[in-house]
Amino acid sequence: MTGSEQWQATWHGLQDILGPKWTLHILRLLSEEPQGFNAIQRELDGLTAPILSQRLKELRCHGLVERMVAETTPPTTTYSLTEQGTEITIQLRELEPLVELHDYEDGPEADCCLPTSLECRDEALTSGCVTTIDQC
Repeated sequence: MTGSEQWQATWHGLQDILGPKWTLHILRLLSEEPQGFNAIQRELDGLTAPILSQRLKELRCHGLVERMVAETTPPTTTYSLTEQGTEITIQLRELEPLVELHDYEDGPEADCCLPTSLECRDEALTSGCVTTIDQC
């Protein structure tokens, strides 16, 4: 495998693991503390139970999340990051300062929303734009 083929395969793998919708959100939330299923769903507005269940299964399969069931009545299930999940999440959280969110309904920030940034995905804000830091 050539150098180019190697890094491309690696980045495809990263996309396969981290690319599905809500995956990054779940990892970020679990980086703060272990959570139960319902607590995760309540915290992540718009995340449905079937999708959360699927994402948690995928993250467990990839070795990033572990599931613990306490023998209580009813049983209590808690999800937390594995050592590998913690390491990946530390790296991802280091990227947070590189992104700025701008709400263009409030006036002056509207100037920061370049026409091209408004055309990009808008999942981060219902009205506004996302730019990389210092791109206004």
